[in-house]
Amino acid sequence: MISLGISESDIRLEATREDVGLDSIAVVELALVLRREKGLAVTEEELGATATVADVAALVAAR
Repeated sequence: MISLGISESDIRLEATREDVGLDSIAVVELALVLRREKGLAVTEEELGATATVADVAALVAAR
């Protein structure tokens, strides 16, 4: 399980990255974890271009 200190109750598909606390530092951390632990080729730039949790989920699912 990936833990970025984000409360599960805050994670809703329509929530923005900012709503859930996924700031620029957390985006870098998430990209690193996805690459190292999950083998997914997701860049910080791609994650940073997302607006909502649904967008992040779609990006990850596409990989």
